[in-house]
Amino acid sequence: MNTAAEIMTTDLVTVEPQNSVATAIRLMRQGQLRRLPVVEDGVLVGIVTAGDLRRVSGLASVLKDPSQDNLFWHHIPVANVMSRELITLSPDTPISVAAHLLVERKIGGLPVVQDGRLVGIVTASDLLTTLMEPADAWVAVP
Repeated sequence: MNTAAEIMTTDLVTVEPQNSVATAIRLMRQGQLRRLPVVEDGVLVGIVTAGDLRRVSGLASVLKDPSQDNLFWHHIPVANVMSRELITLSPDTPISVAAHLLVERKIGGLPVVQDGRLVGIVTASDLLTTLMEPADAWVAVP
């Protein structure tokens, strides 16, 4: 049975609580990311999502349109907009449990934590990629 550790993304881009919203927006744009784990000394303390940034900016296109950037965002710490109530996985969590949580909670990613430290993230894309792997041998992609 596949576990979170087998499919999680480990090359993570993170921010710290004191980093600015402008920094989070820049990192998410650069990496085409929809979420950034917020860590302090390696410990997961929150997550900031594209939805969080849309709410604080009031702009649906905040991650796509740099022309709408606001200097005010440089003065708002990520800690003020991040989600603190997190649903996390352990590395040995079965992927079926991860999939259930993503659907039930209507979220796109789950941080993976071991001994209080962030070690990865499982996203809906990670799960879909895992499901597609056996089919790669017989499905032709145009």
